[in-house]
Amino acid sequence: MPSLDDGVHVSPSPAPALRPLKGRKRFTADLSDLNAHPELIAHSGEWSVKSVKPGDEEASLEIVLANANADERMAQTIILVVSESSQYPNEHTYFGYSQDAGTLESNVARVIDKLPTQTGRTLREAAEFFVEAISRGDNYEGDGGNESDDDEDDFMMLDEDLERSGYPGPTQATQLSLGHLKKDFVEVKAAGYNPGILWTGSDRIILSVSLPVSDLFQHTLPHALLAWDRHFLEPGLHLTLLMSGFSGVYPVLQQDGTLVPILLRTGSSLKFKVGFASQYKPSRDNATAAFQQFFLQNPDKDGKEDTSDATSDSDMMDLTNDPDPGEFRKMSLSTSLESLLDQQLLRLLQLRRRFNLGWAGAEELLWQSETTQADPATVFQQKKKVLEIAELDEKELCESNNLPSDPVNVNSSEVNILKISFGFLLRRLALSTRHCVVCHKKLRTYDALRPYVCGSGLCVFQYYSLNLGPSIEHEISTNPGAVDLLVSLAYVAAAEDVLGEPLPRGMGLRIRPPANTNAQVDDDGLCEFDLLSLRDMRTAIRELLTSLPPIKEMKEYLQRQFSAGKVKKRLKDMDPDILPAAWSVLRWCVASCTAHIEELTEPEDRLRNLGNYRQFRFLVGAPDKEKKFLSALPKGNHPTVFAFHGSPLRNWHSIIRHGLWVKGALHGRSHGNGVYFCQDASVSLSGYAQPSSTVWKNSTIKPEACCTLAEIVNRRQNFVYNAPPYFVVDKTEWIMCRYLLVKIPSEAKPGVVVPSLSNGLHPEQQSPEEPEIGTYLVQERNLVTKLGAKRIDVPQPSYQLDKLVSACVSGRKDIIPEDEDRAIFDRPNEESSGSGANPSSSRDIKATAETKYVAPLPARVWIPDDKWIQRNAKDLLPPPTEFSITASVALRRELSSMMREQTTAMETNDLGTLGWYLPPQHNDNNLYQWLVELHSFDPELPIAKDMESKGVASVAMEIRFPPSFPHAPPFFRVIRPRFRPFVEGGGGNVTIGGSICMDLLTSDGWLPSYCVSAVLLQIKLALSSTAPYPARLQNEWDRPYTPDEALRGYIRAARFHNWKIKNVEEIQKLVTAH
Repeated sequence: MPSLDDGVHVSPSPAPALRPLKGRKRFTADLSDLNAHPELIAHSGEWSVKSVKPGDEEASLEIVLANANADERMAQTIILVVSESSQYPNEHTYFGYSQDAGTLESNVARVIDKLPTQTGRTLREAAEFFVEAISRGDNYEGDGGNESDDDEDDFMMLDEDLERSGYPGPTQATQLSLGHLKKDFVEVKAAGYNPGILWTGSDRIILSVSLPVSDLFQHTLPHALLAWDRHFLEPGLHLTLLMSGFSGVYPVLQQDGTLVPILLRTGSSLKFKVGFASQYKPSRDNATAAFQQFFLQNPDKDGKEDTSDATSDSDMMDLTNDPDPGEFRKMSLSTSLESLLDQQLLRLLQLRRRFNLGWAGAEELLWQSETTQADPATVFQQKKKVLEIAELDEKELCESNNLPSDPVNVNSSEVNILKISFGFLLRRLALSTRHCVVCHKKLRTYDALRPYVCGSGLCVFQYYSLNLGPSIEHEISTNPGAVDLLVSLAYVAAAEDVLGEPLPRGMGLRIRPPANTNAQVDDDGLCEFDLLSLRDMRTAIRELLTSLPPIKEMKEYLQRQFSAGKVKKRLKDMDPDILPAAWSVLRWCVASCTAHIEELTEPEDRLRNLGNYRQFRFLVGAPDKEKKFLSALPKGNHPTVFAFHGSPLRNWHSIIRHGLWVKGALHGRSHGNGVYFCQDASVSLSGYAQPSSTVWKNSTIKPEACCTLAEIVNRRQNFVYNAPPYFVVDKTEWIMCRYLLVKIPSEAKPGVVVPSLSNGLHPEQQSPEEPEIGTYLVQERNLVTKLGAKRIDVPQPSYQLDKLVSACVSGRKDIIPEDEDRAIFDRPNEESSGSGANPSSSRDIKATAETKYVAPLPARVWIPDDKWIQRNAKDLLPPPTEFSITASVALRRELSSMMREQTTAMETNDLGTLGWYLPPQHNDNNLYQWLVELHSFDPELPIAKDMESKGVASVAMEIRFPPSFPHAPPFFRVIRPRFRPFVEGGGGNVTIGGSICMDLLTSDGWLPSYCVSAVLLQIKLALSSTAPYPARLQNEWDRPYTPDEALRGYIRAARFHNWKIKNVEEIQKLVTAH
């Protein structure tokens, strides 16, 4: 089969000549071609590409889609981002997002989720994939729809198809067991969580589970939560999990953790959203909006729309004066946790049920299976020892970290999706610093206070380009001093040639080449940052930071945008002359800092008598480091001592990311190996915290020197060196940094004299005593902190944190269920509920008549017969030779989806329930020709009895796809066995030639949104029909149908029923040209 690049598209303008380029040059050339000739992008249906232009991000493009039958307001803007432009067009990956809510937002979001699978595609192919995917799912009736609406459309499509075939499917109303939902609600409430239901239709629901943020303190230390997202310590908020995708069905899981068959047949899947709510559940409108899009949009004066970063919407919401009591807002970890729940929760649950594992063992098994591409059962046997170690580590973590109790009982037949999903969420939240926030794999080391990424280049790219880290806009708006400091320290480290890992590699930075570099410069005058030498990287970072405006001006710009009644624009809109790489490096300066740094502005929080120093709260190290620190404290009145540690300014960029390491010997090791401390700040600041003459020109702080005040476990007898005021400590778990002290120039703070450490005068002679404000620690008489002869009073380090925690706990309110939730709790028990009971509620809940819940059927085992399918494979036609990019993309998606579904069924020995089978060995050569088996018919049917008597394992079928797919139907034909024709009393909708007699396989009934697995279900249902006659096998059942007689039967049936076949010549060529 020829390569997809050989596809030909006719355009009104001549296509520019192909250029033998690779990497960034090829990307730029392709983008230039599409910018000049957007009509090159093939389209069908009403949607087409209006324009293509370079995006604001590095290696990105902006595509505007237009609808031929609508006005300009129907336009949809898509941003595509290439992960590694240097690898284009072979090994790169696409990501994307939309700047418009628009009428297609649910379809756009669904297509964006599939973009990372489109590896190795040219820009043109990626754009065509997007156009076709949106066209196939276009339901633009005026509202954008949402996840649950998509599920409803799938369900309705299935019902219509069943009715067309004469067989009504299960109604949605009878699939929603409110009695079972009540049982699960009671269990969730008993676990200490708050369940809720939100009716979005007569039987369409979104379910919620929440917990007051103050209740999280028992699983995660407050200082860690504060470092992750300050909203965790906001009084009255609830950590909330929303679930959609039920499609009018509950319960949704079988005993083995797989979805119930009705959801599998409709292609529905559970979707999760994680965020904060002001009440125990958000309003219906806000919950529905959560599954649409998190962009905040307001028209400006020109009628245009502004969009903020996806990560900053929650941060902007808390700046409003009238917060919505039913709001649902994202948090910093929302995107990471949602992708984890969407992609892995059910798979992990299935592995747990199948192999009797805990969460850690299931995670390890899943990771090992994905890495080796092996069956989990095989990996389970080979890696038992590894899985046991993972389980033991989890057990130790549960004991030391007080993880939430495990909600999964592998020995129970009940699967409470609400309790399991929320319990899993709490566990992974508590362990978030131990896993990559992008790929979710366990990190080798986890000494960071904030969640971060692994070393994978793809994860690093997604973390920064998709803004999965802290919001830079939020940090600038609320903590500008810390941002200024981080940028300044990075600049000093780069300028003084000591900047080390993590460097901003893998972010696709395009920069102006540093002087005297050997880097390859492209036509636009830029070069790839990742290809530079280490020294050139440092030079480039310094130059990029120099080009940025002051942080103070950035804050003013953001506040000006918001006060004008608009949602904030991105920072890169502030000055178009600044390279995008400079803004990316700014984001890197903040997001790569895994410590918590917050400037202290209240006198009661600051060290007293320190003089002209900016003071910051400084926390570094893994969340459980604090627990280890507290467990090491001795009993007594003074379990800790405080002392200063100084280091040259150029080192602090590294220290705030890695902590105080016992590495190197910058100032010698005259008193042994360890971290050196002194209780006199003048010693640390003069001898060790060497000042720097280098300064970021736009800094407001303009730091000259830094030191930290650390709290140390008072086991001085075990110190490497103990001669107050000097200490040397080699056990880093005994050291907790509390304050970061930054010396600033005298002009930075008018009216205050900078303490001089070299003029022989004591600091207290140069600055007056500061008044006592707040409560200070009582230190041992001979172990006090000081600056020269002046005593430095230290507030309780947790003073501010304790205030926040106290306010959060006191702000906790009793939960009073709303009427619709009380209606669930007040329902009769399942056994006595009866079949017509409707819950009483403040809303008129209709169409929820309940039938008694029937437990899922046990797995139906079906084993493929290799000999049987091999016989039928010999009667396949030669593979088709015509193709198109559009069809290839659609078929690749369909085949991949069905193979994943089939693999899941195989892992649970449940192929019988699936009902179809794609032999892998016969479906890996050509996307346009499939060999499929239909099997596991009801044993009471005549066709099932005939097949059993003849030893027939399945109905073998060939599916051939035309190049116009998915806009034209595929051609289905039976190979074996041969069926009794209708004139001889046979049924099953099989023509005399072996083709399928169904209007949905003709131009009259086919829709581009139909999926192949759903069509196979229709065919199997037709074969199972007994009206007017049941399907039976012919006496010559083993004689295969030929392609010619199949085609004749197909055309004859269409003519008989007056069904249109618009692509007759294409079908004839598809079946006969070989």
